[in-house]
Amino acid sequence: MNDPVINRRVAEAAALRGFFQDQWEHLRLLASDWRDKRARVGEEAQRITSAVESIVEATDSRMRGVGDYRERLRSSAHKILDHIQGLVMAMPPAVLVDRAAVVKDPLVSRLFGDRQRVREVFCEDPAVQGYFHSQDHADKEQVFALLFLLRHDKNILGPEMRGEVIVKEVQQTSVAFHGHRLQAAGPDEDWVRSAMKRILFDNVITHIKHQITGLRHSQSKEEKRMGLLHPERNMDNPAVYIDMLAEQLGVPGKLIRLQDRMLRIDRMGIKLPLDSKASSDLLRLYELEIGEDHSRVAAIVRYPRSEFLASVNQASG
Repeated sequence: MNDPVINRRVAEAAALRGFFQDQWEHLRLLASDWRDKRARVGEEAQRITSAVESIVEATDSRMRGVGDYRERLRSSAHKILDHIQGLVMAMPPAVLVDRAAVVKDPLVSRLFGDRQRVREVFCEDPAVQGYFHSQDHADKEQVFALLFLLRHDKNILGPEMRGEVIVKEVQQTSVAFHGHRLQAAGPDEDWVRSAMKRILFDNVITHIKHQITGLRHSQSKEEKRMGLLHPERNMDNPAVYIDMLAEQLGVPGKLIRLQDRMLRIDRMGIKLPLDSKASSDLLRLYELEIGEDHSRVAAIVRYPRSEFLASVNQASG
């Protein structure tokens, strides 16, 4: 029986069921988003709390005697963590270091010089050895790591070609790299970047501790006497120490910076103007600066297992 009224009511009921189903799905998604957001907020809060505790433990644990020490350090701890995360994200992808790269890649060639130096840096590193010998990484074809090294610029006198004439005793700058050190050897680039955040954080806190300790030791007798009379100005007062920490951490750009620098070097290691047409290599370096006088070239690198095994076999043969 084809009753128009019944057909209309059936259609209305179906539409109503569809409406409620859509609303239910919408509410379910809202609830799921709310739970995810709440979990992220909880994780972020725990991250900041852990950072605060690390700061306190590494500098002066007496600060825990100040009731609101966590709240007073939370904002500045958040700032330094976010700043460091931004620096790590700005680092370029991992650089392949192998025998071919020493010849073909100008950056690898300049940073290491020759294959022997590559072998020394990687194959003699205990962490790299442990990585390749571990059964946990038996299926990994390469190791990733964070490379730190020092750049040394030296003013010298040397010959320079000017047109068709060789001019002697010209003021020049030679560039050399040394002090190669690997850290955070691991299975992939994400692992190294995560470890790099912790390494930079620890270095910043150590730097701040040295700075404040230096200020304490440089106090005159009069300043120390006034500190005893006025505890709110005494650097040995944990509450005052918290304020000093928060002030320094609150301006992270002054504590740690990642400088993106271009450098042109000729085959003799002499620094040239960036727009020079002479035969040379144009390098892009990332230099980490902590404080005013602590600067290191940094790079994320990857080294193949095949290179490691070849070097080990060559050394044993």
